[in-house]
Parts: sequence; C-alpha cells; structure tokens
Amino acid sequence: MLPATSGNVSRVGISASRRVGNAVVRNRIKRSVREWFRRRRDAFPEAWDLVVIARRPCARKTESGGLNAALDQTLTRAKMQWKTS
Repeated sequence: MLPATSGNVSRVGISASRRVGNAVVRNRIKRSVREWFRRRRDAFPEAWDLVVIARRPCARKTESGGLNAALDQTLTRAKMQWKTS
C-alpha cells in the first residue's frame, strides 16, 4: 500500500500467477478482491495505490470467505503503519 502517485482516487492492482490455480480460480480471486475494494473504498483516508499479490492459500480462503477478513486485517495493519511513520 502506497500513497497514490497521481489523482485523488484509490486504486487496486491484482496479481495472480498460474501457480495460484487455473484461470477460473485466478479470476475468482480477482473478482473477490475487486468487490472487497469497491465496498471499502471509503475506508481509505486518502488516495492510495493498493497492490494485492495472490498466493496459493488465497484460493482456499476465497471459497470460505476468509479472504475478506484477511484483506480487512491487512488494511488495518497498513493504516496503523502509515499513521506511525
């Protein structure tokens, strides 16, 4: 998570390699992350560039609903880190 280099809008970039799973799995992860970002865009205090790199355990979390919780936890930790620095 980094402050945006241009514009006043938060953006998300998603990377999911073939090692994560087949195209169906990778696209499911990307859709889930985009939906999470769309719902929580107002939670970002200012314009941020967020890069999500999907790993293999992410595929299992998508089906169980744990992906949203993991992303929320990461967002909270990132906010705390940026406030202290």
